Amino acid sequence: SIVNIAARKHEESERVSSSPHPWRFQPFGSCRETLSLLKKALGTEGMKRVCELGADRITNLPVDVIHRILVLLTTKDAAKMATLSTKWRGHWRTIPQLQFAFYENVLKKDRSRSNEIATKLISNIHKVLLVHDGPIAKFQLSVDGLMSCDGIDQIIYYLSNRGLQELALDFSASCIYKLHSSLFNSLYLNSLSLSFCEFRQPPWVVGFSKLTCLSLAQVTLSSDFFESFLLKCPMVQNLSLTSCEGPSNHEIVVPCLKKFFFFGGSQKLHFKCTPLLEVVSILSVHEKVDKPADMVALFATLPALKRVAIDFKILECLAAGVDNLSTGLPTPLHQLKFLHICYLDLGCSLKKARDFVCLIMSSPNLLELTIELDRKQLNQRANKAATSSIGTLLKAESGDGSGCCLQHLRVFRLEFCHGTQVELELVRFVLATAPLLGKLYITPHRKWGPNKASKFMQEVMQYQRVSKEIKIRYKCFWDCDPPS
Repeated sequence: SIVNIAARKHEESERVSSSPHPWRFQPFGSCRETLSLLKKALGTEGMKRVCELGADRITNLPVDVIHRILVLLTTKDAAKMATLSTKWRGHWRTIPQLQFAFYENVLKKDRSRSNEIATKLISNIHKVLLVHDGPIAKFQLSVDGLMSCDGIDQIIYYLSNRGLQELALDFSASCIYKLHSSLFNSLYLNSLSLSFCEFRQPPWVVGFSKLTCLSLAQVTLSSDFFESFLLKCPMVQNLSLTSCEGPSNHEIVVPCLKKFFFFGGSQKLHFKCTPLLEVVSILSVHEKVDKPADMVALFATLPALKRVAIDFKILECLAAGVDNLSTGLPTPLHQLKFLHICYLDLGCSLKKARDFVCLIMSSPNLLELTIELDRKQLNQRANKAATSSIGTLLKAESGDGSGCCLQHLRVFRLEFCHGTQVELELVRFVLATAPLLGKLYITPHRKWGPNKASKFMQEVMQYQRVSKEIKIRYKCFWDCDPPS
């Protein structure tokens, strides 16, 4: 067990403690690695303070400094650090943060032992908790290959009575853990991260009054999760939902919410009473998605919105059925400063191009615009038609450029370029209508060779620019393996 390892290493350190060069013994890594760890934990001023303590710099460190070092390590490595000095022997048992991890890929070919090792890890956690003394503010457990969740309930029950503030549980598809009801007794919990779990709150749950960060990935949610549990967590500021199963209608009613991330299928999103929401990211896992909301209604309920990342497929659904988008949204997004559009297909039809242009033209104060193109090869026939869709439509909406929404744009990123004519038209338009543009980043597709990139950049460098201080950069993938 970890306790036995620490004791054995400590006995070995005692044999070299009388040596005039105690730094020659290192329980892990080299002396340089240990000093690097100390410098990261203490900073420059802290290292100066340590050097003033004398020759035995490790032994005489203050207890709070030792804890700051140990929390940077996994619990296993923190126990090994007990061999540095006799004064360090028991400090790992009082650190307020415990981290345990086992990843199946470390076994490489011998995957058959994954369940055995994962089960042994759970057993060792029980032993560590038995000898741990003091509150546990943060607990992290990441384990792959576990076939049974036996023993996890006892860990959760123990943590719920130790002042737990942050909890992160990351399992795998082979073991879906059903949350134990004792977790809902953790009154001081402010951060909860769950992966591959089943979230079923008991009827007596009053919620987490101090919870500010909630992250759920591959979690099965109860049917009343949004109507019941989330309403009982009024202080949540960060909410992340990744590929969760459960109710199809997501009604977000969180008055303190500031950041929202969603990655999933065809669930419908409705924001109510979210006046502080500043960052929204909505991505789709499927090629075809149902209409998640109405574009006009969605953005009208987010008055403080500053940063948006949205999937182009979601954008199409938002605009479906909404009339008269040629002049932009009825309520301009004056607060929006950062816009990231993912998987944009520049070979799309004029109707789809209008959805993209509508969002751009409705954001007059954009500072940064990132367009991540569809990584599939563009259809050349559609590409020729698209040249008169995106570029021409932008020119038509902005007229001579004086009323363009890019008047305040500082940074423009075009990622996964294929080197097509429509991409050149888009870059030309940005260079000609963004007077304050300072940086232009172009990231080519991995299949884009050096010769094609050189020709593309040569043509870009010849375009007229209204900004006098622009810097154009591109990042290549020539040394990367081609995608499968």
